[in-house]
Amino acid sequence: MSQPAYHIRPNKAVDRLTLIDAIRLVVKPRELSDYTYYSMGGPTLEDFRLIYEFYPEIKMVCIEQDPEIYKRQRFHLPCRFHRLKLERTSLKSFLAQYEAKDQKSIFWLDYTNLELGHFDDFMGLLGKVGTNSIVKITLSCDPRDYKKPEQTEDFRRKFETLLPNTSDPPPSRVDKLALLMQEMVQIASQKALPSAMPLMFLPLSSFYYSDGAGIFTLTGVVCRRVEEKDFRKAFKNWRFANLNWNEPRQINVPSLSTKERLYLQRYLPCGRNAGRTLRRALGYLTDENLKQTEIRLQQYADFHRYFPYFIKAIP
Repeated sequence: MSQPAYHIRPNKAVDRLTLIDAIRLVVKPRELSDYTYYSMGGPTLEDFRLIYEFYPEIKMVCIEQDPEIYKRQRFHLPCRFHRLKLERTSLKSFLAQYEAKDQKSIFWLDYTNLELGHFDDFMGLLGKVGTNSIVKITLSCDPRDYKKPEQTEDFRRKFETLLPNTSDPPPSRVDKLALLMQEMVQIASQKALPSAMPLMFLPLSSFYYSDGAGIFTLTGVVCRRVEEKDFRKAFKNWRFANLNWNEPRQINVPSLSTKERLYLQRYLPCGRNAGRTLRRALGYLTDENLKQTEIRLQQYADFHRYFPYFIKAIP
């Protein structure tokens, strides 16, 4: 399935910037240097570029097995090697050797498919990271993968230990499938950190989106149970917070020209019925019909602070 280049996927770009916000709410400025950010990075190291731009104090480690992608990463380094270390190894091997040693971490387990081993990685990591570490997991969430009866049966068999109801087939709607993915992550987190333990995994945000393929992503923090109320207070006024395992929020930003975005800026932020307000301000439809136009413009109102600009330039 053809997808946009890794670094110019608009919905994923929004997702990256919500992580930047979550870090700001979890980590006190004086503690940034205590953290290390771990991720797979992709060829252009886009998430590492953002981490370095917003939080240059955070140390960074990129994990990559493919030798050619590793070479591209060396070319795209956003900073010197002593700030960003490139590890040429598989994620599974890296996680097997990883030891927190009381240090705080930010992990993004950014998978492009859905395998039971991904949940095993997640569960093992929750038991290793230091207190107040952030863990984000991203999984494939595409109902088109489960159209055939044999695909449905394989899904049930493979994930039976994480399914809330093993008799139900995978949902045919992406929002319901994303909710099921979240329930599976919740079950995995509770297996890794059961209620008898002093630490817990508190969800902070969850989203689903598509930039060519369906994606579900959830960010949470490993914290002491006695400190849960402090994190709830910190995220109380963040509009994208999901602290109670509620339904994931969709990211589906519209395709707007730079001129349209600059024009709409004067109306933002706006209150109720933002989609209608912005559609009336433009005076025309930007999608296939009025309803879809207002839905997508509502998305723009919600995420406009996170919406990237992709600009054509002549080198």
